[in-house]
Amino acid sequence: MSEDSRRELERTKRFLNLVLETGEMNGSKVDTDLRHTWVHNSSPEPPAAEILGKTDEELFPSDISQPTTELKRDAIETKARVEREFSFIKPWGQNRYRAAAEPLYDTDGDVEGAMFAAIDLSDRYRFLERTTDAVFTVDSEWIVTFWNERMADRTGMAANEIVGENFWEAVGEHVPSKLESEYRDVMATGSSREFEHYLPEPLDYWVEIRAFADDDGLTVFSRDISERKEYETRLERQRNTLEILNQVLRHDIRNDLQLVIAYAEFVSDKLDEEGKGHIETVQARANHAVELTKTAGDISKVLFSEASASEPVNFRSVLERELEDARSSFPESVIISEGPLPNVTVRGDDMLESVFRNLLKNANQHNDKEMPKITVSAEERDEDVVVRIADNGPGIPDGHKEHIFGKGEKGLGSNGTGMGLYLVQSLVATYGGDITVEDNDPDGTVFSVTLSKVTRSAV
Repeated sequence: MSEDSRRELERTKRFLNLVLETGEMNGSKVDTDLRHTWVHNSSPEPPAAEILGKTDEELFPSDISQPTTELKRDAIETKARVEREFSFIKPWGQNRYRAAAEPLYDTDGDVEGAMFAAIDLSDRYRFLERTTDAVFTVDSEWIVTFWNERMADRTGMAANEIVGENFWEAVGEHVPSKLESEYRDVMATGSSREFEHYLPEPLDYWVEIRAFADDDGLTVFSRDISERKEYETRLERQRNTLEILNQVLRHDIRNDLQLVIAYAEFVSDKLDEEGKGHIETVQARANHAVELTKTAGDISKVLFSEASASEPVNFRSVLERELEDARSSFPESVIISEGPLPNVTVRGDDMLESVFRNLLKNANQHNDKEMPKITVSAEERDEDVVVRIADNGPGIPDGHKEHIFGKGEKGLGSNGTGMGLYLVQSLVATYGGDITVEDNDPDGTVFSVTLSKVTRSAV
């Protein structure tokens, strides 16, 4: 061997030692009887001198020696490289290793042993022990590679009973078919997924599950959410009770008010002018109370409805219908539509009409002019449509503008409930839109509502 070859061989040996020590790797060579002929041990125990000449079965308990012995034997018998991962259960936790073995050949080309290398992956799993979630991992063959204490507490199966076993053979009979389908699909697609699942008797609890797959297999985090689900169920029950109570009260109150209005009309003709004036006040207040029950009904629909995606609604037809109703309800007002209304479909639902109804009613009821004038216009833009409802009323002071959409906020001198604009703002927000208020010129207020378009309707 030349000096240059000898120097290069020495450098290679130093480099390999550097890799082994820096990477905290274990390495060894064994003969065909699997006895160690060379060893590098990253831990101080056992020392190398005690390892040489012995097999893994002579040095370690069977649960530790079995996977390394099989790996080396397989490399010798198959005359090929073999790679595997395996776990050891120790008193202080679970140790995970990735190992590989390749055959060694003599000068005649015959197998004379194997070389073996393993790297400790345990640090990658340490945080899984510290998490409050129940966690397990399996390799691509569904062999359990990690099972933390929370998982052991939940299933009653300790890590040393299941690590190294096939997941489906060990616990498959206790895994609901739907959950099995989710796990297998995540593994097959290499995707990630989050879902909630109820585990029936004898477990009887809800879990929130996050499953992740990669080339090494599947990792599953599960969290007991039984208390949260119980709380949600209790809230749902209370919500349903309140909704029924609200419907019954509004129905009964409205019926009684209609009787008050009818009797007031009946006795009005029998009274003098002063008496008729009092009856008109009674009728006005009763009609106002009826309107209040309608507003309360609209608000309850928003508060009690399940969160759901909005649906396409024809903008022009809804607004035109509300304009006609407003003209009938407020004959003393001049309500005009300035320019054509865009025939577009916007995000909304059957409550969109309540947005326009309350804004038109607000513009009329709070107007102090002898002849209230309300102008409605709409502008179609690339992604949305903006409708502006302008009045010639007293306007809203700047210091009050930012508060008018709050619950119970009333305009100056208002006889309203203060809930109409709160309802408008809540609905528009549900549709993903926006509402603003500004001064009109020369006087009054302009409310601008922006609604997202869905598709352009055929004209």
